Amino acid sequence: MSFVGLGLIVILFNIGLLFIKEKDFNSKKNNQNQLDKKIIKSLKVNNILVRITAWISSTISGPLINFFKKNGFKIALSILCFIFLFKIGEAFLGRMSVIFYKEIGFSKSDIALYSKTFGWITTVIFTLLGGLFAIRSGVIKSMFFAGILMASTNLLFTILAWSEKSYFLFALAVILDDVAAAFATVAFVAFISLLVDRNYTATQYALLASIGTAGRTSLASSSGALVDWLNGDWGTFFIITALMVIPSLILLYKIKDKINLND
Repeated sequence: MSFVGLGLIVILFNIGLLFIKEKDFNSKKNNQNQLDKKIIKSLKVNNILVRITAWISSTISGPLINFFKKNGFKIALSILCFIFLFKIGEAFLGRMSVIFYKEIGFSKSDIALYSKTFGWITTVIFTLLGGLFAIRSGVIKSMFFAGILMASTNLLFTILAWSEKSYFLFALAVILDDVAAAFATVAFVAFISLLVDRNYTATQYALLASIGTAGRTSLASSSGALVDWLNGDWGTFFIITALMVIPSLILLYKIKDKINLND
């Protein structure tokens, strides 16, 4: 299927979304109106500029206040730390994987075949299977499983780094890494989706997803420096990336019974 065909399918799905009616959340409107009034009252001025400022402030602060109030400050902060840390190890590996493949002797065509062609197929299949697993097992168990799977597949790259050039090991490591990434993505999206309040779905989801992205982009940018610091010891580098998921899983274990998830 061509990119044009895929683009047309995406456009058709987006057109279909326009015909889906959304619920009118009266409670959201009431909560925002009350917050607007509090802000205007605290400013002791009531004009159009103040009302606009109050509306913008309540639109941003309302979802934040709701999230911390719903979970409690400590649990909410722990959730944010978990989201920030969860996929850092995978991001470190992803930043340096292509450079690693080239250094151990694989060509661009080899990388394209196993990492892109086969990787695309396995990602689609195991994203669907990951969704079924999350439904059957629950989102918390799925997060633990995804974290352990990511760490395990990272260790395959250590074996690849410390072995002679092997197309079998290369294909196995790349494909299983795509499987782990697919499971982790599904579990992560499901986890965030169950955290958000239905009155502030879009804002809270965007906030949580952005925090997860910030962790991957801000810290993983130092992945090259870590490889240089290790003097090009790729095996040790991948062991470190596998260990990076442990703090987030420990954090999740401590708060798993206190997280307020929506049904």
